[in-house]
Amino acid sequence: MKIDLEVVRQILKDALGFDSFVAGFINQVVEDNNQPTAAISAKGIMYYNPEFVDKYVTCNEDLFSLIFHELLHPMFCHFIYKNGMIENISADSIINAVISNIYAEHSMCGNLFKKLYDSKGLQGLLRSNSELSKSKYCKVYSKLYGQNQNNNITTGELIQTLKILTQTEKMSAITLIGSHGDNSGKSDVQVNDSFTNESLSKIAEDIRRSLKGKGGKYAGFSLNLMELFMESLKTHLSIKKVLLQKFLTKRKVDKFREYHNVRNSAVSPIPLHPSKRDLVLLAAGFYPGYFHNKLYRPKCTKKGLAIYLDVSGSVNTYLPKIIGILSNLKNEITTIFLFSNIVIETRFEKLLAGKLRTTYGTDFDCIAASIIERRFDKAIIITDGYASMTEENEKQLMALKTLTLTILFGEADECDDFAQFGDIVMLEDICQ
Repeated sequence: MKIDLEVVRQILKDALGFDSFVAGFINQVVEDNNQPTAAISAKGIMYYNPEFVDKYVTCNEDLFSLIFHELLHPMFCHFIYKNGMIENISADSIINAVISNIYAEHSMCGNLFKKLYDSKGLQGLLRSNSELSKSKYCKVYSKLYGQNQNNNITTGELIQTLKILTQTEKMSAITLIGSHGDNSGKSDVQVNDSFTNESLSKIAEDIRRSLKGKGGKYAGFSLNLMELFMESLKTHLSIKKVLLQKFLTKRKVDKFREYHNVRNSAVSPIPLHPSKRDLVLLAAGFYPGYFHNKLYRPKCTKKGLAIYLDVSGSVNTYLPKIIGILSNLKNEITTIFLFSNIVIETRFEKLLAGKLRTTYGTDFDCIAASIIERRFDKAIIITDGYASMTEENEKQLMALKTLTLTILFGEADECDDFAQFGDIVMLEDICQ
């Protein structure tokens, strides 16, 4: 199959949308015999091994799988793991399952992976329609390709499980797609672990848009996998959301959810995080019927954003840009604080509809009083900067240890009153 830039871009547009960032990000396609399979550099150059492509990539669906496989490694943050064979197989198993299941139409149900990997043994985890029902890998395989919604498995858990299941097995070389630490040493390509956070966030947004409508009750693929995929994308929020999300406060409840892990123990037939006792038994040649796993379960805490928007007369010119930033959070933000000489808490949808209440004056004392009354630990102020605050209010905010992010619109480029409480950024800088 002939590979050129036009073909690559069209395949990505078909899968991710006509205005796909990724389709434009990839700007060059180059043959590279030093690449075992393929790689994508941080500069948007796709390198591929012509011999590998001639042998295995025979249709657009195969090429989509080859390209998308490389893009998903940074989405799952797989470069935090070591470059051992088990780590790489685990990472590729999850990525191949995502492509085969969630992007079944565009990958022909993972057609490329079926050609590359045997349906039995460890290789069977790297493809769909494997014959592992009576294998020691059957329960792991069912988590990748089954439709049961219980007991998710992450890359880290899969690595730990495979280390135990393969400890008595002689490992043979397996061809893995893309850039891995154990097979990319011949090339000078700066691969996808060096992508900028901004590029990763835009790739994540591309993927999120393409997932709309997928994952329904009868979608026909692993719901575990879909949830895992969606969670992985949340780590690559857009630069605007990253900026705002750092200022979530537990003192105001919107529809934001902050996830953290709570440790507990569970018994299962699969060694996800086996106890020392289980490892000792395995080392002695005994295979426990059930493993006593030390697991970390996600727990959700509801938080919110305390946003104070300057609605003095000068805001009208900049309101479209401001709403453009905040509209990305319309599903999460419940209320917003409008301020002039007073603070008014209003429903967020009213702001999006352009309904403002103002006294046309401006001062920062009303913000300080509102923050102090509600005891906010974090707040975001969007203002033209032309106002002031009393020294007494400054002292009270300092005592409260409130952290602020001040977003300036208009001609001002500094705001001394809030500079002592946090960063000052320009509206234009976060509209890019």
